[in-house]
Amino acid sequence: MICSTPAFVLKTYDFRETSKIAVFFSRDFGKVKGVLKGIRRDHKKFSSVLSALSLNHIVFYQKRNSEIHLVSQCDLVDDFGLFRGQLQAFRSSNRVIEMVDLLLPLEDPQREVFDLIFNFLNTLKNNPHLAPVLFQIKILALSGFKPRFDSCVICESRIVQSAYFSHSKGGLLCPHCLRRDPLAEETLPGTIASILYIEKSDWSKSLRLQFSPPIKKQLEMILNCFFYFHVGKKMKTVHPDLDVLDA
Repeated sequence: MICSTPAFVLKTYDFRETSKIAVFFSRDFGKVKGVLKGIRRDHKKFSSVLSALSLNHIVFYQKRNSEIHLVSQCDLVDDFGLFRGQLQAFRSSNRVIEMVDLLLPLEDPQREVFDLIFNFLNTLKNNPHLAPVLFQIKILALSGFKPRFDSCVICESRIVQSAYFSHSKGGLLCPHCLRRDPLAEETLPGTIASILYIEKSDWSKSLRLQFSPPIKKQLEMILNCFFYFHVGKKMKTVHPDLDVLDA
């Protein structure tokens, strides 16, 4: 079957002497893998160099007995001006690529994820610190790993005021259950409220939030620990200062 769709490039691999295998996240088919034959030998064969997170229009032949399809056309639509001397943008984009690749299975169409990547890229240049936090909260919800930050993970009572994040339990503890993990870290005022607000608000409304440096750092720590606890994989793109999993 011949398929045509816009798609973001997640990553590429050299394949044999002249070709590449690319992993895309497409609007209509979700995450797909495809081989672009001859692209390393003739760079003019495709009108794209497959830059990470560039938006392309691809045409591919979907094979029934293989997860790797044949890409016959790959035309660049927008590269969003990424990585032009912007170290923070480069790091944030790599983090987004890793999350999408780890959380989402092949060929599971999710238009909301495609739109989320698009919103992230359009925001990244002007707001490189907030965009990846918003993306991580929303991608966890869309991929079925929605953080439960309105109740205690032990007794399931609703969190009203004080809350503590437990690395070992992968969620919040109320003051009554704090004895179950004395090493749990008290959350700052505004940290959990920010997560809950972002979960229920659209992208444009979420951009109105402003985080103090301590809240932003705690937000990232909580999200990274939650990711590791529930997904079972440690992200390679997490900054060392936020890597508290082995503490």
